[in-house]
Amino acid sequence: MDASVALDAPIFARHGAQWQPAPEAAGPFGGLHGGAVSGLIVAEMEREGTERGLGLLLSAAVVLLRPAPMAPLETRTELLRKGGRAGALETLLTAGGKLIAKGMGSFVAPTPVADTPAEPPLPAAPDTLPPWPLKLRFAHRTLFDALDLRIDAEGRVWGRLMRPLVPFASAMANAFAVADNGQPFALGGRHDLLRRFTFPNIDIALHLSRPPMGGWIGVKARSDWRPDGMGLTESELCDEMGPLGRCCQTIVLMPRG
Repeated sequence: MDASVALDAPIFARHGAQWQPAPEAAGPFGGLHGGAVSGLIVAEMEREGTERGLGLLLSAAVVLLRPAPMAPLETRTELLRKGGRAGALETLLTAGGKLIAKGMGSFVAPTPVADTPAEPPLPAAPDTLPPWPLKLRFAHRTLFDALDLRIDAEGRVWGRLMRPLVPFASAMANAFAVADNGQPFALGGRHDLLRRFTFPNIDIALHLSRPPMGGWIGVKARSDWRPDGMGLTESELCDEMGPLGRCCQTIVLMPRG
């Protein structure tokens, strides 16, 4: 990570109606990283949902329609529903007038329910774990340069952003930024596959049982690749307090030239 960049400087800076990405928003295959793009979208949904009193953002899905350029971006959010307990928002991300990605999020207003069989907390201490030795490096700066990645004894990769994604708090944005890397986490040390294929995901969806707590997200990922050039990556997610939810991504396999 560039030592000249302040650790509290957001990866996406807001300038009026536009978002300006920093170099660390880039992905490995050209354009911006899917975790940065989807994180920006859900951050805006989470902020808008809080302002509208919709409750907690517990699930969101983002479709990545075309590569996002390293250029000013704009977001636009629309209210789809506001009910007694549930609400929904849709957020569009554009660049130069072109639709880049589209996300939809579902909100739930918490209400105490007696005698609920809740999952017990399973505290973890990711900051005591060793670094993930397979962290990807590229000739240019990418989102990986802004991620602190560790690994535990069960093969779960833990990640946290060393810089905020946006200039306001968004727990769901942090979860998307880390969980979007499920495919490289699942590949682990398969350098033969990394040399032979690119594997961009065309979407990402998270379903959580509660909001993430703390900065760390643990990802236990597995991938299912098919010979017709498609696949699925699914991940179990947790945070410092225990089980959190699931992430799924549709993968497009492309042989390297």
